Amino acid sequence: MGGGAFGWIELVFFYGIAIGFGVWQWVSMDRKLKKTRAERAAREAAERDGEGPAA
Repeated sequence: MGGGAFGWIELVFFYGIAIGFGVWQWVSMDRKLKKTRAERAAREAAERDGEGPAA
């Protein structure tokens, strides 16, 4: 293998890890946002129905 092949392998490996980590963070944050929004909607629905804490 020539010297250039190792450079390409290094670039693909490094950027593959970086892009993979970014996608993982994006998916993780998306899940957390969906969970938070669902909890807030459930809390607001309970308060509208009079089941929530008295304010």
